[in-house]
Amino acid sequence: MTANKPQVTAVIVTYQSRHTVGAPLEALQDAYTTGLADVIVVDNVSNDGTADFVSGRYPWVTLVRSAENLGYGRGLNLGMSHATTPYVLLMNPDAVLLCDALRKLVEFMDTHPRVGMSAPAIIEDGGSIQPAGVLPTPGRIIAKAAGLRSTAQQPIHPGGAPFPSDWLCGAILMARLEVIHAINGFDPRFFLYFEETDLCRRVSAHGYELWAVGEAVAHHTGSHSAKGTQQSLYLDCIAEHYFRSRFYYLVKYFGWPIAACTEFTELSLLAFRSLARRCLNGTDTTGFAQRWAAPLFRCPKQVNGDEGFRSSPNSGTTAS
Repeated sequence: MTANKPQVTAVIVTYQSRHTVGAPLEALQDAYTTGLADVIVVDNVSNDGTADFVSGRYPWVTLVRSAENLGYGRGLNLGMSHATTPYVLLMNPDAVLLCDALRKLVEFMDTHPRVGMSAPAIIEDGGSIQPAGVLPTPGRIIAKAAGLRSTAQQPIHPGGAPFPSDWLCGAILMARLEVIHAINGFDPRFFLYFEETDLCRRVSAHGYELWAVGEAVAHHTGSHSAKGTQQSLYLDCIAEHYFRSRFYYLVKYFGWPIAACTEFTELSLLAFRSLARRCLNGTDTTGFAQRWAAPLFRCPKQVNGDEGFRSSPNSGTTAS
């Protein structure tokens, strides 16, 4: 690695992130100063002053002001269209990764050429550890609705040995830019949620491995933007987007009949468990009410294009 040739471009997508984006940018400043990383922030038309805060406080950051709210994956596509480094670091605006940890991810990718994406150990707000693991399937969704515990996920323990995985959390991901180009970035139809799950599947299908790297440690507040929207939440996710994206994911990989059957079975199991719990102790912790109020059998709207991932973006303006 050389001081005058950055190895990685960190891309952060913001929406109403004025009070959280400062922490990740402060953490990335050492990586920028030492020449390890470039930093790009894509703002999705925040009305809380996020973009002006970034441009005023962090003039070394490349700020891309989107003309509309593109969602997370499309926002990352827009940001990555400006990247020229071997690697891209895809980050939530409430995720913090220090220069030392970033360097460890770069070194791991440098020495493991078949790894297309990697993720650090992530300590969530409150102390819980973000896991890696298997991809969601109809069977696993139904098993969860039935109340069965899953052992298919493995925590990425800070300092732990690296291990391969089928799925990595999208809060912080490092990817080879050439791989992202080869699969044409994020599927633009995922506005929010499941975009990284889809990306993990496609990176693996392209012949590359996914690895969890516990030697690199990050911190993540989680769900700040979702909680600030005042919309109905399910598992700290905006229910409207979560279930539309999940249904599209199921349709994309398992077909419409199986996707519809999965949602119907899930709702039926949650209804049965909800009724049983209310009869037994008068309370319900199954999440049935939130699930019933959320979209059923509905995909996100079709999106034209990929917001300029392959070429110079047309949907936003850039200010350094």
